[in-house]
Amino acid sequence: MNWGKRIILGMGLFMGFILTMVVIMMRQKIDLVEEDYYKKELNYETQISAQKVYVSANEKISMKTEKDSLYLYFPAVFQTDDVTISLQRPDDKNLDFVLTAKPLSRIVIQTAKFPKGVFTCTINGKIKDQPYEMSQQVTFR
Repeated sequence: MNWGKRIILGMGLFMGFILTMVVIMMRQKIDLVEEDYYKKELNYETQISAQKVYVSANEKISMKTEKDSLYLYFPAVFQTDDVTISLQRPDDKNLDFVLTAKPLSRIVIQTAKFPKGVFTCTINGKIKDQPYEMSQQVTFR
């Protein structure tokens, strides 16, 4: 085989590789994390101030994942009003979970029904009539 045939063969293999990658990437499911993304963008300043309230608190909420459970530990500062706990799956909104609860010293969420993977856990509540927000990624195995 001479060098001309090798160049044509190399170009053909490269084009096949590129076409394969395009087909694989086009089949990937891509969802927005939020349906009302633009509405939430307007409230972004309030979200930032809520995160600053959480950061300025002396104690922090801690999370621990066990085999089939997610444990949330609330210090006394955060045990005031109801909190909203949302678990969001970045790649599939059908797997999102929202819970409203009274923040006791420990909240247990059973995770056996959740698929394995990464979720974003966001906790919203109030400290001294000021809203706070805490967000952390959690991996279920």
